[in-house]
Amino acid sequence: MNIFALPKEIVIGPLRITYYAIFILIGAAIAYFIAAYTAKKKGYDFRIFESVFYIAFPTGIIGARIWYVIAEWQKTFAGKPFENVFKIWEGGLAIQGGVLLGGLAGILFVYFRRKNLRVLDGIDFVFPGILVAQAIGRIGNFFNQEVYGQCVDRNTWGFLPSFILDQMSGINGSGCLEGEIATPLFLIEALTNLAGFLIIYFGIGYLLRKYKAPGDMAATYFIWYGLTRIILEKQRNDQFIMGDKIAASYAMGWVFFIGGIVAIVACHLYDKYYYKPRIASAEAGYKNFIDKRNEDL
Repeated sequence: MNIFALPKEIVIGPLRITYYAIFILIGAAIAYFIAAYTAKKKGYDFRIFESVFYIAFPTGIIGARIWYVIAEWQKTFAGKPFENVFKIWEGGLAIQGGVLLGGLAGILFVYFRRKNLRVLDGIDFVFPGILVAQAIGRIGNFFNQEVYGQCVDRNTWGFLPSFILDQMSGINGSGCLEGEIATPLFLIEALTNLAGFLIIYFGIGYLLRKYKAPGDMAATYFIWYGLTRIILEKQRNDQFIMGDKIAASYAMGWVFFIGGIVAIVACHLYDKYYYKPRIASAEAGYKNFIDKRNEDL
């Protein structure tokens, strides 16, 4: 018996809540606490990201929907009532759009409303935890039997617990034959995202902290997740590949990957040739002021 053979949504009166939505909310809350905890360790108030979260999270949902609609316009939305675009409860969110728009909203809020927090430090606090949120969101895909991979022989993944294998078999529309299962991409991506978080948060944030520039951890997020999308997108079942002539998530994966590399270079150049000299100049000026004052006394 498959204990996960549950309805794909929870219905409360007119309200329908998918498991994916539930796990996305859980993941977002955990990502928030990771960012808040990290900021507190650096001497900031634990609630410094509270208002940022209220702005960035819903904006990120809007961005995820916008990117999905753009990518799927020809296949899903063109020629149909425009109101379908807003039926977010029927599914259709693309995390890359959510990261871009939600991240932009958060950056602008920090820049204008959190003057005591450098933007580059702020994004370093926030972005690693997004990988944890994405990993938890993939568990929702597991419950909803969505975003899985190509069909393979069940024995290929025979080392996994039977409840995972059972959930990945007999999925309507998967095209899998008897004895086959859909590749559990939810598990591969969840573990990859968690590995990325550990590498960025502890590897770069602690082990390599002497060599990193502010912004490096956020930039590495884009490199890591971009590479993840590049590798895994080709493994998806055809019905979950967004786009018409080109896989939109695959293309955006390259944008993330290349953009992350460029961002790291930019962060180091900014830190070396602008920020550090500016701080050194300010410290030297303050020292000269103190020395002159002491001479006058």
